[in-house]
Amino acid sequence: MSKNSAGKVDPFADMPIWKVLTYIGLQATFFTALGVALWVIADGSQAPFIAFNWVETAHGLILAAALIAFSFAMAKAFPKYAEWLIRSQAANYSFLRHRISLGSIVFISLCAGIGEEALFRGGLQTLLGDHLPVPLALIVAAALFALIHFAQPLSSALIFAIGCLFGVIYWQTESLLTVMIGHAVYDIYALWALQEAMHELGVFEDASELEADQVLPDEAARETLASTQDTKGESP
Repeated sequence: MSKNSAGKVDPFADMPIWKVLTYIGLQATFFTALGVALWVIADGSQAPFIAFNWVETAHGLILAAALIAFSFAMAKAFPKYAEWLIRSQAANYSFLRHRISLGSIVFISLCAGIGEEALFRGGLQTLLGDHLPVPLALIVAAALFALIHFAQPLSSALIFAIGCLFGVIYWQTESLLTVMIGHAVYDIYALWALQEAMHELGVFEDASELEADQVLPDEAARETLASTQDTKGESP
């Protein structure tokens, strides 16, 4: 079984993609159900949990386009930082070691957009907003949103910032559909770009070499081992 960069066993690295998708689908289902439950507790039933209309759909697509354009521009402007960010996410996205299809990327992104926004914006932010000032409620929801991604500190800060952005948009528009679409469509681009960049940079090959170096003894250790075995062989 493969290990991540911290030397810990990584169950997702060699897991068949259908198992990864099943796990992600179940997680999204749980997040969505929990979000609806929190929304009901917050007495949000006075309005629909989510409303479907073309205006909110268009706003979601515009939000996604803006995030994609910003992400692309930042990667071009700061290539070294972008490479560091890509390499730092290898442990959390180890299932990309073996390329996955566009269909799988879309499924994963939809699960993230629907499940995470249902929980953190539709449910948690709504409930916290009943007991805290709304700005503080969305900050707390965004912090927990960043926390569940188990990312490196700087990556977590970016995820927190995106969570705050989604929180503000949800607060101002009261449209869960907008942030769900924005989140999901952006994730399709981000996950596809991440997979391409990881393989182009040889991130997983580097990790495999590191793992091999950790397992195999170095030259001096091999010579010592061989010398010890020779000595034992000469003993009566």
